[in-house]
Amino acid sequence: AVPEPKRLSARVPPPHPPPLCVRSGAGRAGQRTVIRRASAMSARMTAARRRPNVATASPDMDPARPFHHLAHPSTPVRMTPPSGSATPRSTLGSPLSSHALVRRPGGGDVAAGRRRRISLSEVEILPWLCCMTPAISLFGIYGLLCFSSIFCARLFDMVTAMITFASMLWVSNLAFSSLRGAYKLREAGEVDWNSLLEDLQNKDPTANDVMHIVLLPNYKESEPMLKETLENLGRSPMARSRTRVVLAMEAREGPQGREKADRLIAGTQHLFADVFATYHPENLPAEVAGKSSNTQWAYREALRHIGPILMQCDLSRVFVTVGDADTLWHPHYLSALTYQGLMMSAEERVWTIWQPPVLLMRNILSVPMMTQASSHATTIFEMAGLANQKFWPAFAYSTYSVTLALASHPEVDGWDADVIAEDHHMFCKCYFAALWDSAHSALSDGQKKQKVDTSMIRPQTVVQPIWLPAVCFLVESPDGYIASHWARFQQARRHSQGIVELGYVLLQYARLTRYTGFFELPFRTHGSILSIVFKMHTLHITSPGQGFAVVVGLLTRILPLVAKWILVGGFLELLSQQSIAEFAWRMVGEQWKGLSFAQVVMGAALGNLSSVAVLFSVCAYIVMLPQIDGRYYKPRFFLPRSEMTPVAEGDESSVQDSAANPDESDDPDAQKDKRDDGLPSFVLGPQTLCQKIVIFHNILFGTSVLGYPTLLVYAVIPGILAGWSLLRRGTQFDYVVAVKPE
Repeated sequence: AVPEPKRLSARVPPPHPPPLCVRSGAGRAGQRTVIRRASAMSARMTAARRRPNVATASPDMDPARPFHHLAHPSTPVRMTPPSGSATPRSTLGSPLSSHALVRRPGGGDVAAGRRRRISLSEVEILPWLCCMTPAISLFGIYGLLCFSSIFCARLFDMVTAMITFASMLWVSNLAFSSLRGAYKLREAGEVDWNSLLEDLQNKDPTANDVMHIVLLPNYKESEPMLKETLENLGRSPMARSRTRVVLAMEAREGPQGREKADRLIAGTQHLFADVFATYHPENLPAEVAGKSSNTQWAYREALRHIGPILMQCDLSRVFVTVGDADTLWHPHYLSALTYQGLMMSAEERVWTIWQPPVLLMRNILSVPMMTQASSHATTIFEMAGLANQKFWPAFAYSTYSVTLALASHPEVDGWDADVIAEDHHMFCKCYFAALWDSAHSALSDGQKKQKVDTSMIRPQTVVQPIWLPAVCFLVESPDGYIASHWARFQQARRHSQGIVELGYVLLQYARLTRYTGFFELPFRTHGSILSIVFKMHTLHITSPGQGFAVVVGLLTRILPLVAKWILVGGFLELLSQQSIAEFAWRMVGEQWKGLSFAQVVMGAALGNLSSVAVLFSVCAYIVMLPQIDGRYYKPRFFLPRSEMTPVAEGDESSVQDSAANPDESDDPDAQKDKRDDGLPSFVLGPQTLCQKIVIFHNILFGTSVLGYPTLLVYAVIPGILAGWSLLRRGTQFDYVVAVKPE
């Protein structure tokens, strides 16, 4: 375990009241001078941010990298422009990298040299091949199914049977694992996490030394929805004194976006230690407009905004949480995150990603049935991934938390600005960052000892579940039923663009094995990386491919036989029978005897899928019902809305009775959906037996009857479009924005 850094006293206090956090340094000479410089630079950084077209700056005056003095002296520094000009796609180290607790021992930083950002956008043959591999695999399987269905029926049956059998094993594992996740979700909802944290802080005063930074990237989102998200986050017991919220706005919203941000800040600033907005410029070179690029801009701006405070902090105790604009975290999420993080060693915290189960259920009772079915599938997939990580790791999804030590690690350096699937990509980058860090250390030490030991190049990044729900909206259009389906299809198109992350993993794998030697990597490391490849391939190609095979078989094999049977009088013969059911059963038996082995396997697998659908429905019901009746939320565990009074930063008094709440409004429409008990608006209370039966019936109908149509519309077709775009344009995807309720 890496020892905790020594405390470092600063002669000049920071310009803002610092949170209770560990004062620490990098352990090198000159740290005190650096901190004094950073304090003196704060006013100049504020002025520099307002200059729109500053491309470079001197080392002492760089406003975008106020911590570059702390970088390794042998590491060149690349300047980041403050605003209005391009953000470099490749940086040579994080402004906070010297504070990261995990550093290469000895001369590892020097031996590693310039850090190269690995990206599929690189103009080289290897990145291009890795980028094209997912599309080639997708269209290769789909093309084989189409060709064999017409020209070689036996081959089609064999391929379909293998894909169906693999999908059956996949969904069966998801179904059983999700049941375990549903149990953990109910169990964690009964725990008073804030009381556990307070007990820990009473025993260990350093447990108070934490900070939370919450990034909320958004674009043209509803102002009432954003305000509800902020108010819900403000119910956390840690919001007032240790939480800083960043509204990551897009500059292309225009003046309306800035006015909206100002109103949101004015209405919710009393809930947090700090809340401010950033504005991501549009049309920056080498960027793809979307959540990832906006998050990276907000991350950089947040470092500049609270830089003097972070100079004194242990970055493994600074938690960065990313969420969507409609995310309603459990009020004890930050408390549980802090408690679980502080129970780990410093090194474990650095390589951990915390993930709550994301439930797309805020408006699940009002969206179309196919949208509900897709929500249940997503719930099962995420719950199973968090509950069972023995075969393949869980991925970060939508809403997650990392330490600033990990986000600012030289091999991570924040979020990449040229990707769409920001969550999966961030997990993969952090996963390989640990491997690269170990590889650099092993090879640099091996050069000194004349013997390279690569046995320590093992996976370190883990996804730690926090079993408290984070609830989000399903896409829904106010223009009606058809428009809601179209909105969900548009969202599915964006999700399918994550297929390119399979190529990113392959590129990282190829570069790592080239650097260390293929046979030098431990077998466990190879297996872990291949499990990520298998999971991504199954998610984006194999599972939709099974639905595609069913559709192709229906069009080329089943429908022609049915049409022929009707034309030769089979249907009239069926109607003339006294016992239609007995005649139909006899016909099925005769046809079954004539099937080949591959057809029998395929039929048996499809038959088992029906039972898995029932298991899916049971698990989705177990998760959904407590969400509706409010059993995940215990009002006694957090402040109700009536007690959310203003508080000054640094003031930890529980209630200020004399303060007026600026959130109060005389508009009855603005207050009609607010509850005094603090429960979210989607909680409907205890359900009657009839209501429970209706809920389960809707889940079962959507899973069993609408399962394949949903898979076709929201997975197969968007996947084909994403693969075709990948072949034609590479990683130059268009970020598709879906409509959400007001």
